[in-house]
Amino acid sequence: MIVEKQFKWEAAHRIPWHTGKCRHLHGHSYKMTIGLEGDTNEQGVVIDFAEIKAMMSAQIAEIDHATIISQNDPDLLQVFREKNWRYFLLPYDSTAENLCRYFVDLILREHKDRLQALHIKGVWVSISETDTALARLFAEL
Repeated sequence: MIVEKQFKWEAAHRIPWHTGKCRHLHGHSYKMTIGLEGDTNEQGVVIDFAEIKAMMSAQIAEIDHATIISQNDPDLLQVFREKNWRYFLLPYDSTAENLCRYFVDLILREHKDRLQALHIKGVWVSISETDTALARLFAEL
């Protein structure tokens, strides 16, 4: 059985090495889907949707209405630190693919034991920056 929970946030970012428009600071209405695959329990539930929400609430609150900055973008990071502006620091560029990797790694690092206790077999994260662009990453537990 597969269950999915969706999350939304607003954020700005840039990809400094990009040769097109994305090298400039711009914003997106991000949509993220967390998918979990496992067997249903005696009550017919894989995992309570409220539990998925609780797993991600702090991270969503931190990234919402922030600027996502890569550690590889010292110019932008310096400006935001000097101005004391809100930002969300990533260890790599803020592509949709890397955001998927960030959230999958977070889920596995912080919630793997609980997911294994629930007999979850796999997790994936999909991130869309626009209605027509999507990245997805799957990981087995």
